[in-house]
Amino acid sequence: MASCFELRHAAVLVSISAVILTFSCVPSDRPQTGGSRPVDAAPEIGALSPLSGAGRTPVFRVVASHPEGATAIHDLQVLIDARMTPTGSGACWIDVNSLSSVAVRTEDATAWLPYVRIGSAGTSANSKCSVAASEVKVETKGPELTVTLPVTLAPAFKGVKKVWVIASGPRQHSGWQERGIWTAN
Repeated sequence: MASCFELRHAAVLVSISAVILTFSCVPSDRPQTGGSRPVDAAPEIGALSPLSGAGRTPVFRVVASHPEGATAIHDLQVLIDARMTPTGSGACWIDVNSLSSVAVRTEDATAWLPYVRIGSAGTSANSKCSVAASEVKVETKGPELTVTLPVTLAPAFKGVKKVWVIASGPRQHSGWQERGIWTAN
């Protein structure tokens, strides 16, 4: 097993109310290459469908990609609220983590509620929304990740909401991107 002698890359991933430091190193016996490697790239957010709509039970389909392949995307988050706040508190904030579990953030945005394995009978919920893990679908094909995310919006979570998406890779994230509008009525 080679040991790491040289720090090659350090990055800071910043997500609302979270800072994640990631480091990587290249063993000294590994050939040095110039330029950016695909693993250093940020995931790209593709289409969100539907782009707009109304109701209490939207089913969002989110596409993201990474040049190292879909499995290089470690998590995909969707935030639904009237506006993006510095903390994300009061939002329906959902995380699909490591492509195998789903969780909703607490109302004060200080923590994730317990993760539920995708495909299981469990549900992750806060007072704004819920996600039934049995209905979440994650598909990977080459560089593309497609997540089908059925959301149930709480009756008190009314009005026009924007939909933001962010995806994180091994060392970088896409940044929050506004992708749609949903009216919770």
